[in-house]
Formats: sequence, structure tokens, C-alpha cells
Amino acid sequence: MNNQLDPFAAKRLEMLDEFYAKFFLLGGWLGATDTYKRTMWTAVPDIAMMHAGYGLTMRKGLPEAGADNQLIMAGHETMLAQWFHRPLQRPDILLAAQWFADHAATRAFPGEMWEAVLASQPGDYIRLPIDIWGFPGGQTFLPGVPCLFFEGMGGVVSYLEPAMCRYFAPILWATKGRLMKLATPRDAEFGLRSAPCEVLNIELLLARFVGGGGQLTSNDTAEFLFPDLFKTVGTIGHEMMCSNQSFDRTLAETEYEMMDRFVTAMGKASLLCDLVDAESVGLENALRVIRNHPEATEVGIRVDSGDIAGQCVLYFQKMRDLGITPRTIVFEDEVTPDAVRMVCEHFRATTGVEPTMLFPGAGGYWWRLIHRDTVAAAFKRSATGDRPNVKFSNTPGKESLGGYLRVYGKDDTLIVADKSESIDAEPLFVKLVEQGRIVYRESFQEQAARADRTWGVYKRVTLSPLVGEYQRRFNAMRGTEVKEAQVHLGSQINNLV
Repeated sequence: MNNQLDPFAAKRLEMLDEFYAKFFLLGGWLGATDTYKRTMWTAVPDIAMMHAGYGLTMRKGLPEAGADNQLIMAGHETMLAQWFHRPLQRPDILLAAQWFADHAATRAFPGEMWEAVLASQPGDYIRLPIDIWGFPGGQTFLPGVPCLFFEGMGGVVSYLEPAMCRYFAPILWATKGRLMKLATPRDAEFGLRSAPCEVLNIELLLARFVGGGGQLTSNDTAEFLFPDLFKTVGTIGHEMMCSNQSFDRTLAETEYEMMDRFVTAMGKASLLCDLVDAESVGLENALRVIRNHPEATEVGIRVDSGDIAGQCVLYFQKMRDLGITPRTIVFEDEVTPDAVRMVCEHFRATTGVEPTMLFPGAGGYWWRLIHRDTVAAAFKRSATGDRPNVKFSNTPGKESLGGYLRVYGKDDTLIVADKSESIDAEPLFVKLVEQGRIVYRESFQEQAARADRTWGVYKRVTLSPLVGEYQRRFNAMRGTEVKEAQVHLGSQINNLV
């Protein structure tokens, strides 16, 4: 809609800016990182100011049926806003230097590094000297492959680690959105109250849309901010259903009255039938309301406690026996993709009918496993100057890759390469941030379409000749030196004995 004709445009833009600003880390204060960033780069200022590269990698996949070790990229809009929504302020950086050098419990501040940043830019608005490359939204990728790559003054890039590791959340939400889409052709409505706060709820909804195209929600603010993405759904709650109860009337009578009044006023509803008993009193009242309102063809059922699979069949069969056309039956109660499949399979086996009228409502599922350890998000330095760097590990799968990394796709294979190499494959990384400015601009619809195109495409990961050579040489060096150290340690112990 033309903004000049849209009375909501100005308010929407104001709220969108405020929404993304909520992710900007405490006003750009330089304390928005781990303490050891200050101590490391204070100790080695020359290394801090060198050009460096860092990769963000999800080491593990989502351990849910159907994920098949795949993940979906999402979250650039909110995650990049943490450091790049607006410039830092020169006075804030100077104030941070004073606090951390002279007043904090750990008194250390990489002053030379931040002075170099300030000297490179006139005025009070300071952009971080960082470029970021990564998968665009909706791209399906595999664990162990860098999903973002950061380049710039190494110590400054290092400050980003805690914020960028938070990509685990939107990536998991997008992947869960895909799994729910695979489990049901119906959109699984997601409510508001299970989120710790409003902004995280909206961030979740955006990632869910990218991964699976889910649009339905009870979050009114999300629909106002993103009217092209989300559609609100609302119906009867228990608070209304029980508000009419008294000791001088039957529970069944008061329940029926609330159902009837809602349908009369609103014209459609998912009748909440478990206030008294979903399989007797609620069933009888719901059928009565539906029959008494033949004009209201969008009146259906909502079940959310007890044997939900059995109740879906029960309500369908009773309506069919009465000649009522199939109505939507919403089923809830901590629904997961596995639960959706179970309910639908039970319905299909019992009735012989495809469960096209069944509609899942999923709440808590979207928060299960939403923590960093699920995917083992890791932010590791991979290059300093013209030298590749790797992080070794005694645990398989925790080693990092060396080089200034990019990722390509060819057939069913993801190829991790150094940016200096010419690779005969499709480049999958795009530029997200250029010298501290977010340059990634892509609609959520485009990202959701990419998730549709790329899910199930990639099965394998391989290293380019140069990145592979880096790993071989470093591993050979490590193996030799570990053996030599073991011999030395053995000799020292024998001498002591």
C-alpha cells in the first residue's frame, strides 16, 4: 500500500525501528561482550590490530526426526542489529575506556586497538571496520560448515562472538518451522505467551516463516509490523467459558450459553469443549451450537487436553453422524511434529478419511532445544594476516578450519574454500555487512522460497584443495609435536623416579 494512503505506515516504521533497536546491545556500550576480550587484546595489541577472519559454525544438527542433519539459515535482521543497527558513539567508546581501564573489577582495556578505530573515522559516529559474509536467509546447510564469516580488525571482530553465537536460536526456529511444515499441510498457529518477551516472540515468528512459511499467530503486534507475513487468529478462551458459572445453574447450561453468545456475536469460532468434560458435556454442547447456527459454517472445534487423537476422531464421527459438513478441529496440548503425525495417522486409520480438517496449534514446541548446546555454535579465528589459524581439539568435530572461508554448492555437496581460490561451483555466501553497515536487504518471502528450494539438496561436505591442505599440514604438525611432548614428559617422569 502507498505510504501516503496508509494511515498506519508512519507508526509501523517507527515501531519497526524500535523493534530492531531492541537488539542493539545496550546502546552500543563496549561491555556487550566477554570480559576476556578486553584482557586478550590488552595483552597483545599488535595482534589485536591485525586483519583477521573468524567463522561461525554450527557443529551439530537439530536432533529431531526429519531434520536429517540439516539446518536453515535465518535471523540476519535481528542478529546483525546487535552490533550494526546504528553506529557506535565516540563519547561512549571513550567512557568505556575510562571505566574498564580504571574502575572495573578486571582492569584492562585494549586502548591501542580502539584508538586506531577512532583515528580512522572523523566525527562522533563510529562504524566497526568489519565485513561479514554468510548464507542468505532460507539457505539450507549442514553442521560443520561455517555459516557466517567475519573479516576486519581481529580484536574488534572478536568482540562480536557472544552476540553472533546467538544465531543458534533463529536457525533452530527456522529448522523447526520446516519440520512442522513437513508434518502437516496446515499452518501450525503459534501463540504469544510462551516467549520470554515480546521481541523474542516476533523474532521467532520471523524465523519460523523463513523456514516453513508459517503465518498464523495470536501476536497482534507481529501482524501490525509485518502484515504481509502474519495473520492473527483468535477464538474462545477458558476465561470467557467459565465466567458465567454459578451454583444455581448447571455447568452444562452456562457452558452452552457462552458458546452460543460467542458464535452469535462473532460468526465463527473454535469451540473450546473441555471446560467440564470434552467427551460428554462439551461434545453435546458443541454439536448443539453448530446445529443451531447453520449459517455459521466456520464454527469448528478445539481440543487441548486428554486423549487429543481420540477426541479428534470422536468429534469428526459425531458431526458426520449428524450430517454436519466437516469442520476444522484444532488440536493442541504441547503439539510437536511427531504428535501431529501421530494424531493424523490415528485419524486416518480410524476413519478412513484424510485429516484435512485437523489443525495443529503448537506453543511450547518452538522453545524445546532452543539453546546453544543443541547445535554447539562456535565462533573461531581462522586467519590472521596472511596466515591460516585453526583450533585443535581432543574431541572429534570441534576442530576449526583455517583460511578466509567461503562456501560453495555443487550437486549435493557443500564445498568449504578459501576466498583466494577459484571454485567451479555456485557461491552460496552473500555479503551481509560492509564496513559496519548492514547491506543485506532481502524480503522474508524470498528467504522462505529459498528454504523451499534448498531443503534436502545437500548431503555431503568437502574441503577445497587449499583449505584441505591447511588442515593436513596443521594436523601433521600437531601429531608430530604431541608425540614428541609425550616422549619428553615420559623422560622427565623417569628421571624423577
